[in-house]
Amino acid sequence: MTTALRAPLLWLLLPFGAGIAAADAGLAPAGAALAGIGAASAFAAALGARRDTWLGRCAWAVGLAVASACFGAGWLRWRAPEPLAWTAPPREIGVVLRVEQVFPPAPQRKTVNGIARVLSGDGAAAALAGQRVYFSAIRKVSVPPAASGEYRFMGVVEALPANEDGARGFAAYLATMGVRTRITRGHLERETRPPTRFRRFCDAAQDRLGAILRRGLEKHPDVVSLYLAMLLGEKAVLSAEQQNAFMRSGVFHIFSISGLHVGVIAMAIQSALQLLRVPRRAAVVAGLTVLWLYVEVTGGSVPARRSFLMIAFLLGSRVFRLPANPLAALAAAAGATLLLDPRQLFSTGFQMSYSVVVALLVMGLPLAERWQAAWRPWRDLPEVSWKPWQRWTRNRGREILGGLAITWAATLASTPSSIGYFGLFSPGALVANLVIIPLSSLAIVSGFLAILCGLAHADALVNLFNHAAALLIRVMDALVQHGTDWPGVYFNAEFRAAWVAPAALVFVLATMFVGASLRWQKAAGGYWLPVAAVALVVIFGVKFG
Repeated sequence: MTTALRAPLLWLLLPFGAGIAAADAGLAPAGAALAGIGAASAFAAALGARRDTWLGRCAWAVGLAVASACFGAGWLRWRAPEPLAWTAPPREIGVVLRVEQVFPPAPQRKTVNGIARVLSGDGAAAALAGQRVYFSAIRKVSVPPAASGEYRFMGVVEALPANEDGARGFAAYLATMGVRTRITRGHLERETRPPTRFRRFCDAAQDRLGAILRRGLEKHPDVVSLYLAMLLGEKAVLSAEQQNAFMRSGVFHIFSISGLHVGVIAMAIQSALQLLRVPRRAAVVAGLTVLWLYVEVTGGSVPARRSFLMIAFLLGSRVFRLPANPLAALAAAAGATLLLDPRQLFSTGFQMSYSVVVALLVMGLPLAERWQAAWRPWRDLPEVSWKPWQRWTRNRGREILGGLAITWAATLASTPSSIGYFGLFSPGALVANLVIIPLSSLAIVSGFLAILCGLAHADALVNLFNHAAALLIRVMDALVQHGTDWPGVYFNAEFRAAWVAPAALVFVLATMFVGASLRWQKAAGGYWLPVAAVALVVIFGVKFG
């Protein structure tokens, strides 16, 4: 790993994650044995740190890694123990739920769905107290639920299938959230405790932002559905055709309020504060506060909060005058996320977001620099004699090559997760992301400016920015809808065994770290190492059709 990407925290984070995975797979020893091994390893690491010998350094490294792994295994068992599942036959029960998340209902659906925690239950349902459940209530006869509210719920309880209706991604999401039981075909009888004031404020703010983004686009519901999905994360308003097209092209991530959205909004906020000449520290504090409010108003999803942590650690290093090392900030954000919820390690979003960002840092940026340095048109002519069109060609060529390198690295890193969790191998994602991400970023900025103007009651500017975003969205929609019809854009695929998905992800990322540590020397394989890793995974570990 190069000096610019030095992240000592990885020596703790990687074995910590391995310990969490081992505990989840049942490979970690029991509590007393685990504590003893961890204590002995920590003692060996402490002794090795005091001896400047080869044996001492080995004892320090191995002891530290084993102690961190033991801590990870113990942390998972204490912080997020294995959730219980309903083992009795399905039956009607009554429970009190605290709603944690409500999924935006599609207009045609007759139910409202979400995730809640059981506070208490009648009879046998008392065993579910403290457990998260997936609930589904009939909309017509239910009290409208809201996050953080508590409700009396009557419904039919049963164990949640591991893969319901082939919904691979959603089933994996519920498993990550610790949901093993569902209560459906019921209704929310009454509200026993209202949502918190802050949650009510966020819901009201989301309604207001949605009204601002709809202004001037009332006659274009197809555009509004994509617009609201991109800015507010309301994916339920997407049509089935839109969902399938964007999923198959590998760009569905633009509808998740996660890294792309939070990053673009953060850059827009920081740019606005710089134009107002706000001092740097005050700008960071104010920018993070506004960004946090945006994350919470848009639903406070786990990917959005995870992305906020990444940006907060990176910007926070500037406030405390620490070296602004993006990989170190990323490692700190990942560690904080796993300390808050160790089961996030198994979520699709965690794996894809962190693996993609790691790939951008350790492979994408160095590859971009190399390709940009190689793009030297008219190298035999002094630059002072260049004409404007020659400078424009040089600059635009470097921008395209930089974007292509970053997209290439992201595509390699996301391929194992895309196959494992969505059943899709999308070679067309390379070109699709190269085109769609710049367009979607401009649309997000236009939407953010429309929101600011709407809050300032500048209606004319709201219409201007909304129509600008609508034009960009129409171009994106047309490109994706027609692009997925081309042969070779995507293939239905799955791994030959479930364990291959995480193993393939670790394998691909390991080749990237090895390449970065060797400074991507051609003699050691250069930038072809991750390509060869992905090729081996696809050839030997994937079946198509």
